[in-house]
Amino acid sequence: MAKILAISAHPDDETIFTGGTLAMYAEQGHSVYILHTTRGQGGEVGDPPLATRENLGAVREQEAREAGRALGAKEVYFLPYFDPYMEINGTPLHIDVPIEEFSESIRAHLERLKPDLVLTHGSNGEYGHPQHIYTHNAVRQALAQISRPISLATWSAWHEQSRLVRVLNRDDPADIVRDVTPWLDAKTAAILCHRTQHAMFLRNTGAANVPDMVIRTESFHIWNGPMPEEKH
Repeated sequence: MAKILAISAHPDDETIFTGGTLAMYAEQGHSVYILHTTRGQGGEVGDPPLATRENLGAVREQEAREAGRALGAKEVYFLPYFDPYMEINGTPLHIDVPIEEFSESIRAHLERLKPDLVLTHGSNGEYGHPQHIYTHNAVRQALAQISRPISLATWSAWHEQSRLVRVLNRDDPADIVRDVTPWLDAKTAAILCHRTQHAMFLRNTGAANVPDMVIRTESFHIWNGPMPEEKH
């Protein structure tokens, strides 16, 4: 069995883009862990409000832990960085930390957890989010400092048949395109845990309700392998 670590820029990214795959791996007996590089302090507080600007990070941490349990993760970890605040329809930013420090913090978790596979953001940050791109670059820099081989795959890889091309990484061609319908209940349960962000999810997707916006197809670009063997 493999040890798998998903590294996300904010709580909810791992659920939206790879939640079905994480649930699949957990169901198959692999050990799944999640590392959030921020607590999403710059996100929304909910509509109606479920948090204050001051305690949003703590609230989102608890949401992320609940989501991790729904996906079958063994543990959810957080780096100590502050997610910059963004107004609705404002300009997103990446954390105000040098890339060397950021990647070193990630490397410390890689050394401690010793994963066989890392899953993280694509090179284009899905829809160009600076913290997604910064996380992608920091993860690759951290992996380059590890002496043991660790497989790396990035989510939301490009495949033309997708109806969700706006969130795909155009420079990362898909090596795996997976229908996660068998794990849709777990993924939906995890997304429902991110309650503070539901209004934003619906506004950005145009879905009538949160379950309707859950992505049923997950795609990955393999930067280096091998990937854990899947059971069918």
